[in-house]
Amino acid sequence: MSAMDHYKVFYRAVVCGSITKAAEQLYMTQPSASYAIRQLEEQLGVKLLVRKSKGVDTTEEGRVLFRFVEQAFGLLQAGERKIGEMKSYLSGIVRLGASDSLCKYYVLPFLEAFRARHPGIKICLTHGKSEHLLGRLSEGAIDCCMVHLPAEGYRVTVQKKIRDIFVAGPAFAALAPRPIELEELVRQPLIMLSADSRTRTFLRSCLETRGLKLEPDIELGSVDLSIEFAVKNMGISFVTRDYVQKELESGALLEIRTSEPLPERSIGVVAADESSLSLAASLFARELSDYLLQRV
Repeated sequence: MSAMDHYKVFYRAVVCGSITKAAEQLYMTQPSASYAIRQLEEQLGVKLLVRKSKGVDTTEEGRVLFRFVEQAFGLLQAGERKIGEMKSYLSGIVRLGASDSLCKYYVLPFLEAFRARHPGIKICLTHGKSEHLLGRLSEGAIDCCMVHLPAEGYRVTVQKKIRDIFVAGPAFAALAPRPIELEELVRQPLIMLSADSRTRTFLRSCLETRGLKLEPDIELGSVDLSIEFAVKNMGISFVTRDYVQKELESGALLEIRTSEPLPERSIGVVAADESSLSLAASLFARELSDYLLQRV
């Protein structure tokens, strides 16, 4: 019998006021329960319980110890209840990472449905560029993230192809009817994200392989601003098609097609090892991956 078992017998004996009743509740014999009390008293070097005509009572030392034991068992019971809630996904914390644009256009629609299904799970969101988020994942600061791929050396649970396009406002309508050469496009006023963004890096690499140089007229740090600037006829922006679907349908933006289509890119959900994830985080990563896979 372990020391913890001795404390269990002591706790039940005080609550019941009887060693015999404590033994019954713990499914053990009365002699075994009495032996556990004696062992605990010998270990502590004090008398804890005194026998009375109808059961037992605590000594002064027993009353002091019981206050601590009661708190300890209360915390253990609370812990057990919490684990039960986590197993039922009634509570938990998910530490998620995503860039502002990926969060707005992909994560946020999923989060709305996820919170409706699991209102007790708390979502802690970290935003930043893909490299920053992957670094946070390596440090154990977040559980999973949605990033632009590749993410070599990380566990990618799912990936989705995305198509980037050139868009502009009505002032550039003359360029929309027919595909134009990339050489002609780079001579137009271009609206680009910052130089270290993956979108900018991707386009620069595509153009360099064709001997072309990317020299934007306007540099911005936000995809939403890039879209707004294009709507205001400030130039041609390079964005993911999913981000401007509404603007294309309304006519606020026009797609500027190129005679040589650029390759697709991929985004994906990257998660820590399954063994290190909480139940809530594992569920979240799994459901986010399923959502991204099913999204057209």
